[in-house]
Amino acid sequence: MKYSKFVLVMLAAAALALPVSVRGQQLSILPAWTDNNQRSAAYPTAVWLTGYASGKVGSNEKPEQVQQRVVNQARSQLAEAIIVNIQREGINITDVDGLGSDKEKINRKFGEMIKATTSADLAMVDVEVHHDQKNNTFYAFAKTKKADLAGYYAGRIDFYLQVADNDLKLAKQHNDNDRKRSALEKIAEAKSNIAESGKHYDMLLALGSKNDAARLKDRSAQLERNIAGLENTMRDTGAIFLTGRETIGNSEANNVIPALQSLFSQNGCRVANSRANAQYVLTIDVRDHMRSQAGNFSYCYAQVRADVLNTKTGKTDANLNFTGPKASWTNMDRACQNAMNEAAKQMWKEISTKTELCK
Repeated sequence: MKYSKFVLVMLAAAALALPVSVRGQQLSILPAWTDNNQRSAAYPTAVWLTGYASGKVGSNEKPEQVQQRVVNQARSQLAEAIIVNIQREGINITDVDGLGSDKEKINRKFGEMIKATTSADLAMVDVEVHHDQKNNTFYAFAKTKKADLAGYYAGRIDFYLQVADNDLKLAKQHNDNDRKRSALEKIAEAKSNIAESGKHYDMLLALGSKNDAARLKDRSAQLERNIAGLENTMRDTGAIFLTGRETIGNSEANNVIPALQSLFSQNGCRVANSRANAQYVLTIDVRDHMRSQAGNFSYCYAQVRADVLNTKTGKTDANLNFTGPKASWTNMDRACQNAMNEAAKQMWKEISTKTELCK
């Protein structure tokens, strides 16, 4: 597949965004690297990526402007060297991660790579500068070993995968200790670090490190499988069963338990249909309380007592004892039903604060 020069330069530029060391020289004797033959012999393309440029200071130019220009040109030449390496190795960059030939996606992807790479505290690319004062000409030579640059990108991938692996281990610990919310947070961090590692595969491929790229891709895929396995385990465990009684006056009611079942389900908890299938049992006792009448309106509160039992540990994870918010309506029965619904909302808030049963 043929690629536009612009797209490939975007890829190569990621490597060139690394901080450089610039050594200025004021000697009149030209260094060996200014000679094409000597440069080629000393820095063979099989090992090195190089870029070379020169520029004479014009009558209306400042020396520092010309120096910066030739440095940038040398960097661009090094970018061309990466492009040549891609073409020589037959590397199909645009097929990585399903980018296809969409230039906009490629631009965006490699733009992100450049932004990430500029923050790296490394000097993988070295730029030497020579000023020939006699001819008022600047020479710049940029160089880096392919293996060193590839090693940097492999190291970045390895770093993010190791962090993701640590996140997954912590997620398992949290889940084992019934801290579902904390486990889910660590799973999200692990996924984020795996995604971050993926930003560096293309450059690794561009530098010809296919084996390292394949090995790290396999490691990433295994981590993703492990995460999926933990998520499946979490979905199949930790169910909660709701039971108890709720009364309005002398009659049984059925407001709180259905409302709580809905709230638990909406927030990532699996509601069990029997005590035998549950790890947690929420037992409630909710009654109407402090009825009053004022004009055409009736007012009612709900008195709540409840506890959450962890059947795996045999311990009570939460105790609740409170009077819910005041509710009203034009008749007392409906006012007390509203009080029950408000009490259910408060129960959910307190249980989600005191436990990590759900998200």
